[in-house]
Amino acid sequence: MGGRLLKAVALVVLVLVAVVALAELGLRGLGLGDPILYDNRAAYGYRPLPNQTRRRMLGAQVSVNELGVRGPAVAAERPEDTVRLLFLGDSVTWGGSTVDDADIFPAVAGRTLASASGTKVEALDAGVNAWGPQNMLGFLLETGGFDSSVWVLTILQDDFRREKTHLGEVPYFSVPPRTAIEELAVYGAYRLLNRYRAIKPPDDLERLATDNLGVIGAIVETARLHDAEVLLVWHPAENEVPPHPPGSRRAAFLELAKKLDVPVLDLTNAYAASPERVWSDGMHLGTTGHRIAGEAIGTKLGQMRVAP
Repeated sequence: MGGRLLKAVALVVLVLVAVVALAELGLRGLGLGDPILYDNRAAYGYRPLPNQTRRRMLGAQVSVNELGVRGPAVAAERPEDTVRLLFLGDSVTWGGSTVDDADIFPAVAGRTLASASGTKVEALDAGVNAWGPQNMLGFLLETGGFDSSVWVLTILQDDFRREKTHLGEVPYFSVPPRTAIEELAVYGAYRLLNRYRAIKPPDDLERLATDNLGVIGAIVETARLHDAEVLLVWHPAENEVPPHPPGSRRAAFLELAKKLDVPVLDLTNAYAASPERVWSDGMHLGTTGHRIAGEAIGTKLGQMRVAP
């Protein structure tokens, strides 16, 4: 009796080990288990550590250069004959882990501008998952913008409800997880915890929206102190494109650009005109959406006649 029980227990253990091993292999095949790692700073909250290259979801390449921004390696100092574009934003600008470095809209915009102008162009993608305007301003005050010629700030409806985001509030890693299962568990726990979080009351959201408009204005003024031009970009979600009504913060954002006397690009019409699906999840862009956004931004930058 005791021998049969031991054999049964051993069999169950072997089956469980095999299931866990297969799950780990499967998740690693999908791209989990080796995520981008982040620092933890008071000035800007967090951003990717420099010098990382990963093969992530379904084989997409995600590279972070020596400046700690997504994209190919560049010199610390901008070459005199080169237009350096600094893209600022949240996860939409970062581009996600399912789109290759070469296909995210900052890279597409850089190529579009280079092709149209015949100028050497570097595109630095400083977008960071879950960042809000306060994170972006802190980053710029800390780094000075890497001597970039133009700061391209892409804003969306969600950004207006964000305070400065900190590393402990998001499911990202400063230390690598031991397994792909562990990484998946962290993401799952984050989603579960979010179900128990109350939304801020309307008065707080209005105050945050007003504050963040002020922060965007401060970013523009900081750019001027660094002799950088600015392009403000509005990115609508799928439910903010016709026939749906626009996002409630869009008008204030466009009015702010007018007040600050800076160029602005509203991507609503570009997205609406596409016969193909633009978004991967209603908010973030798929490869087609990145192409559309990048070409529109690159064309706008060409119209601005930006120079090194």
